[in-house]
Amino acid sequence: MPVLYLTEQGSVLRKQGRTLLVEKDGSQLAELELHRVEAVMIFGNVQVTTQALRALLDGGVETAFLTLNGRLKGRLVPPQAKNVGLRLNQYRTSVDPHRSLEAAKAVVAAKLENARAVLDRYLSNYPRAPIKPQRNRLADLLSRVRRARDQAALNGLEGAAAASYFEAFPAMCRGELSFSGRSVRPPTDPMNALLSFGYVLLAAELTSLVDARGLDPYIGFYHQPAHGRPALALDLLEELRHPVVDRLALYLNNNRILKQKHFQPDAERPGGVLLTDSARKRFFLEYERWMKTPWSSSQGTASPRQIIRRQVEALVHAFTQDVPYTPFRFEA
Repeated sequence: MPVLYLTEQGSVLRKQGRTLLVEKDGSQLAELELHRVEAVMIFGNVQVTTQALRALLDGGVETAFLTLNGRLKGRLVPPQAKNVGLRLNQYRTSVDPHRSLEAAKAVVAAKLENARAVLDRYLSNYPRAPIKPQRNRLADLLSRVRRARDQAALNGLEGAAAASYFEAFPAMCRGELSFSGRSVRPPTDPMNALLSFGYVLLAAELTSLVDARGLDPYIGFYHQPAHGRPALALDLLEELRHPVVDRLALYLNNNRILKQKHFQPDAERPGGVLLTDSARKRFFLEYERWMKTPWSSSQGTASPRQIIRRQVEALVHAFTQDVPYTPFRFEA
């Protein structure tokens, strides 16, 4: 059954008989039969009538309220929620060595494919860029990922791939912001600060979405459980970080939207760098614009935000139907 995503600001969800109506300014935007709705996801300033909420609860339909950038505010859950079986299947996958390894291999393979696609897209515009050796190295590591026999081997291959990818990254930085290697805690240069900030925002969106859909964001299959770590959201982040966040950071740098003057030393972490207050506001604006801008591919047209919602639904489908999860593939 479909999930109803409500994103039109100022719209109202109403109940009429056995149907749900989405209206705005006296016009009807959508109509769905109540028994065909699995869950409702409400983003930002969307109103819901009391009658509609009661109908959703009576029908066993969960309703999640999120901010426009995807942060979960809360959920309205019926007494007998539908996510019990979903979470049980999620837990079974997590504790089953074979199933969790196969799911982890699929995600890491997609991460490497997407990293290679990012390099390929850059090469299509700048064919003389000195990044072909790293691109070919990713292709070799990808074949080995598919043959990995355990989690330790998979972690080693993922680490080697990340090192190769970020070795090519400086050649793609054409703006004021240079990049000398990945640094995390803390990020020691502006490009690393952009990457880390973007990853945090995307991970927060994913955490909210998987939680709102009834999954446990803290139980993953590639990232191991740890206190306060949204392992499942981080699993999803792996396949998305290079095409979504890295390309945004390169766009902001190469188009001179953000420059050296937009960064300052991190007073709380010696050696660290962070965005100024004004630059952070600009980053939010650009991030929102980026997440809403459609990408064209052989699979159709979809924005990054639509893609991440689609991947969460794919994960729900995999756990519900006990089938392999299909990660997102970025096309060069």
